[in-house]
Amino acid sequence: MATQQMKWTINIAICDDDRIETGIVEEMLRMVASEQGIKINCDVFFDGASLLEAIRDQGMCFELVYMDIMMKDMDGIHTAQVLREMSIPALIVYISAYEDYLIELFCTEPFRFLKKPLNVEEFSKVFFNAYERIRRTAYYFTFSYNRVLYKMPFDRIVYFESNDRVISIHMEGEDNGTMPDRFYGKMNDVDNYISSMNKRFLRIHQSFLVNFDQIKKFAYTNVTMLDGSKLKISGERQKSVKECFYALLGKRGENAMYSFPCAEGQ
Repeated sequence: MATQQMKWTINIAICDDDRIETGIVEEMLRMVASEQGIKINCDVFFDGASLLEAIRDQGMCFELVYMDIMMKDMDGIHTAQVLREMSIPALIVYISAYEDYLIELFCTEPFRFLKKPLNVEEFSKVFFNAYERIRRTAYYFTFSYNRVLYKMPFDRIVYFESNDRVISIHMEGEDNGTMPDRFYGKMNDVDNYISSMNKRFLRIHQSFLVNFDQIKKFAYTNVTMLDGSKLKISGERQKSVKECFYALLGKRGENAMYSFPCAEGQ
C-alpha cells in the first residue's frame, strides 16, 4: 500500500554535456531549495537525446528543465523544439556562456536565460520565480509508493475516494499499467494538498473529492462522472458545492454542456 507524500516535489531535469557544469547546477538547486524548504528531485542528462528518451520511452515527467544551448550530439534549442512538439509544458531555463542565440530561443517559449558563469543571486531569483509559476499551474498529483515517486496527470483523475484511511484514485480509462491506485492517507490532507495547486477539484463529501472537468451531470444531491460513477453530495456541503460548481462553470466558458436536474423541493 502506498504512503502519501504530501510534501510537494518539483521534478527537475539538468541537461548539459559538461559534467562539471551539471554538478554546479545541481548543487545550487539543492542549496536554494533547501533554504526555503522546497523539495526537489533532480535528474541529470548529458545530451538532449537521453532527456527525450527518458520522457518519451520511460515516462519521466519534469516541471522544470535547465538546458545548455551548446551540446555536441543534439543542441539545447533542437531538444527544446522536440519537447514543445511533444506538448511537454515544462518550464525551460537556458544556460549558456553565449548570448548570440537569444532570438532563436523564442520559438521554444523559454522561461528564462542564465549566463555562465552562474551568479548565485540571479540563479536563486529565477528558481523561485519558476517555483511560483509551477505551483500556479501544477499538472500532476504526486505521491510515493515503496520509495518510488509517482505522478498522475490531474486531468486524468476522475475522483478520489476515502475508505478507512485508504485513499483510492479513480482514473480515466482502465489500463494504468503498474501505477498504484491507492495509498494510506487522510482525505483532508489530500484536499488541502491539491487545493494549494489545482482549484478544479470539489470536495462533495467526506469521502469524495471530484474533478470538475470529469463531471457529466450535476444535481443538488449528487454528481455523475464521465466514467459513469454516481456520487453523493453530503447535505452540509450541497450549498457550497453548488456555488463552487457554478463559479467553475462560468470560468470554463459558455460552450460547456452540463445537465442540471433539480432535487425535490428545490
